[in-house]
Amino acid sequence: MFSYYSLIVSFLNNFLHQITMKSIMHLFEELVKDVCGPSGIRILKLLEGKENVSEFTLAENMDMNINELRTYLYKLSEHNLIYSTRKKDKTKGWYVYYWTFNFRHGRDLIIKYKQKQLEELKIKINNKEIPKYVCPNGCMAVYLEDAMEIEFKCKECNSLLRLKEIKYDEGVLKNKIEEVEKQLEELRQSIIVELVPKEKKEAAKKTKAKPAKKKAVKKPGKKSADKKEKKKKNSPKKEKKKTVKKKEVKKNSPKKIQKKKSRK
Repeated sequence: MFSYYSLIVSFLNNFLHQITMKSIMHLFEELVKDVCGPSGIRILKLLEGKENVSEFTLAENMDMNINELRTYLYKLSEHNLIYSTRKKDKTKGWYVYYWTFNFRHGRDLIIKYKQKQLEELKIKINNKEIPKYVCPNGCMAVYLEDAMEIEFKCKECNSLLRLKEIKYDEGVLKNKIEEVEKQLEELRQSIIVELVPKEKKEAAKKTKAKPAKKKAVKKPGKKSADKKEKKKKNSPKKEKKKTVKKKEVKKNSPKKIQKKKSRK
C-alpha cells in the first residue's frame, strides 16, 4: 500500500515539475547565459529532465571538442549549477564524468538576483532622476559610489568619467516591477524534483537501518533451578583458615646482663 501511494506522489510531483519548469525555463536560460554565454543554454537543454549525462555525449551533440566543452562545464560547476559523478571506463581505462543540472540551486540564485533587481527598480522609481558617471567612449556607466571607488576614471580606457543625469519613465518602471514580482512568485511556487543519481539511490537502500531482532531470554525452568540447588548442596564448604598469632619473644636487655655478671 505504501509503495503504491509513493508511486502516485512521485508521478504527481514529476507532472507538476514539468508544468512549472516550462513557465520559468527562460529564467534558467538567462542565468546560464550570464555564466558561460550561449553555449550554456545548449548545455542546459541537453541536461533538462536527465541525469548522469556523459561529457562525451554532450560534446558529440554540441559538435565541440571535449576540452572546449569542459571549460563551460567547469564554469557552471563553479556556480554549483551542475554536479557530476565519476566512473572508470573498463575498456579504455580512464575516468569519464557524468553531469546533472542542479535546478534547485539555480532557482535559489535566480530568486536572489530578482530580489536585487526589484530593489534597484524601486530605488529608481523613488528617484526619477539619478546622476550617473559615464565614460565618453561608452565603455561603462556607474553611480556615484562606484565612481568614487575608481577615482572617476574608466577601467577600460582610463579616461575621466562625465556626469550625466538619466531620467526614468515611471510607467516603464512600474511595468517592470510587476513583471519581476510575478517572476518571483512563480519561482517560489515552482516544484522542482531533485534528480538523485542511481548510485546514491542504491547506497541509500543498503544503508537503511534494519530493525534489530530481540534476543529471546530463556526463563529458568524447574529443572535448571533444581540442578542449581543440588550443586550448592554438594559443593564442599570452604574451611576458614585459622590464623595463629606468634608469641613475641622478649629479648634480655643489656642492663640485666650486666647485673648478672656483677653477681658472679
